[in-house]
Amino acid sequence: MTNNSQPDFEAAITQALELRREPVIPAGFATRVMQSLPAQKPVIPQLQVGRTIGIVAAAILMAGMFALAPHATPNFTSLTFDVELLLLAELGALGYWLTAHREV
Repeated sequence: MTNNSQPDFEAAITQALELRREPVIPAGFATRVMQSLPAQKPVIPQLQVGRTIGIVAAAILMAGMFALAPHATPNFTSLTFDVELLLLAELGALGYWLTAHREV
């Protein structure tokens, strides 16, 4: 090779690399691809039993708090007040558990 042909060769390579061709997609390609895929199984929704039980438990805790409220005196020696505070703490923990973002 001579030095004169080297720049022509590089120019030809550069021109070939910079050449952009439009992709050619045959007609009906998407249809053939969709037909070749296996049939999708029907999606069965997952039962959220834990969440349902949590909501029912929260309702029961609220009912217990409302039932104890008239009998509770704001004193730590009162058993009804202590139970009401315990129910409030459980309701808060249950509320956090129900609303916390969890990945399934």
